[in-house]
Amino acid sequence: TFKRLKQKNADLNNVLDTRCQNCCQNLALEQNFRTTPGSPNPSDSSLKYLSSPFSWSVYSHPDYPGLLIVKGAFSPAGLTDLLSNVLLEYPAGLGMVQDTSGHHVRSNLSCLGTTYPEGKSYWSTDDDQGNSLIDKLRWISTGYHFDWTKREYREGFRSPFPEDMADIGHNIVKRLKICGDLKPDSAIVNFYHPGDTLSFHQDELEWDLSKPLVSISLGLPGMLCVGGTKRSHPPLPILLTHGDVIILSGPSRTAYHAVPRVFNSYDVRTCQHEDSFELKKEVVVGGGSDIPGWISQFVDSLSSELLENIDESLAAGELTERIRKFLPRTRINISIRQVEKHE
Repeated sequence: TFKRLKQKNADLNNVLDTRCQNCCQNLALEQNFRTTPGSPNPSDSSLKYLSSPFSWSVYSHPDYPGLLIVKGAFSPAGLTDLLSNVLLEYPAGLGMVQDTSGHHVRSNLSCLGTTYPEGKSYWSTDDDQGNSLIDKLRWISTGYHFDWTKREYREGFRSPFPEDMADIGHNIVKRLKICGDLKPDSAIVNFYHPGDTLSFHQDELEWDLSKPLVSISLGLPGMLCVGGTKRSHPPLPILLTHGDVIILSGPSRTAYHAVPRVFNSYDVRTCQHEDSFELKKEVVVGGGSDIPGWISQFVDSLSSELLENIDESLAAGELTERIRKFLPRTRINISIRQVEKHE
């Protein structure tokens, strides 16, 4: 399935698109989370990110127990703030307290010893061949860091975990009311571009596998395949778009999953159900037929003060243009999880 779906000319008719009513016929629309939630904590930072649970659509599949697909969890302003965090602030360590080693986050670049001078960022720093480092950024991690060499988490190998991200993960799970509690202390942010893939794997090395994993998609559409705890279980291919959330819980917490494809256009559909499908198009005037309007709105919303804090070597206008060109060719996935086991 992985090899077939990664091909550019692959038949995508069997890929689940939750924007299509016919595609959702075999799914269950969960309703038990729609009861009136308790009074929110005024200090809860996730309130500025999440929309009302009454506007969420939550789907489950009978053949993949514990897998949930959540549409509409974020408000438009919340998606803007979250994107600003993962694209600009988290890689620069803004708003985080340094750990004892002096690092805020780890990345594929920092693991190779690649850094940028003070006052600069991944956005302005080039490698020896003149290529921007932002185009080589593949992942950042915060909180508990996974040791890819030893394939383990360990006490002390961590950095401060952003409070906003902890609240987002905790409250998405809390509002669903169907997959237990979550006290996030680790996250990996992956940056994909068209042509990138991620092969089948399990997330099974956290110390408490009873806690769900929350995966948030931003940017370009991508395809996620979710199988079972054995490789022989046929995977379910799902189209994920900007703002979609996937929950892996219960039997699906350690399910094999993969990303066989990142699309090179926002104007993507995978099914042929013409009568029950309406693709919402919000395009930038003069920006191409497949560039959504939220990209321009996001870039225009960035404050000069924030941009100056990110990179002193670039004028605000130059940095925003680099961001404007980066987003139409990037998919970002945020995987929020709990490593520690609490009594």
